[in-house]
Amino acid sequence: MNFSFNLDGLAAFEKSLKDMEKDFKRNAQAGMVEYSTLAEEGSKSLAPRDSGDLETSIQSQPVAWKGDVIEGSVGSNLSYALRRHEAPERLEERDKYDNGIREADYYKDGKGRRTRQKATWRGQMPGRKYIERAVVATEEEFEQIMAEALEKTLGGN
Repeated sequence: MNFSFNLDGLAAFEKSLKDMEKDFKRNAQAGMVEYSTLAEEGSKSLAPRDSGDLETSIQSQPVAWKGDVIEGSVGSNLSYALRRHEAPERLEERDKYDNGIREADYYKDGKGRRTRQKATWRGQMPGRKYIERAVVATEEEFEQIMAEALEKTLGGN
């Protein structure tokens, strides 16, 4: 006595898997664009403000696949952006000099007057490490956005 087995429909199954890969790449890219926008918003909200140039310069870059990795980034092209991000806070009160004009006690607790006047973002005050803190504050959203991209893929949308 023999039983024979056959499996047909492999070509359709293989096509379905290839389509799923394309769907996932599209959905993951859309999710990364959504997340990059959120990280940009947070970075701008947490950036120190003096003239406003730093906030304005913060941009998310286009999201792209590089091999099997999808990449997005948020940053600034201003030469002093990295220094503002990384420099330790100077907690002493000090004056500001701008174009020869002195503003007494402009800096307090490591922040300038205009930075101290900004609203908090997710309970955080604007200041140093503005991009890093925005990314950390949105980790759960990143995970949720990527989970939704996978769900959308598996759901066939």
